[in-house]
Amino acid sequence: MDTVGRNKKVIAEYIRNQLTEDKNYEQLTMKELFDPFTGESVGKGK
Repeated sequence: MDTVGRNKKVIAEYIRNQLTEDKNYEQLTMKELFDPFTGESVGKGK
């Protein structure tokens, strides 16, 4: 039984999924530099 090709596919799929999850997490944790409602700069206190 040859598992070399199979492992390669599983690893590639894992990496693709991980990159997608990382991108989604970054979107959820992004800090706003400007208030989306007023357009004003957001201070450090907010």
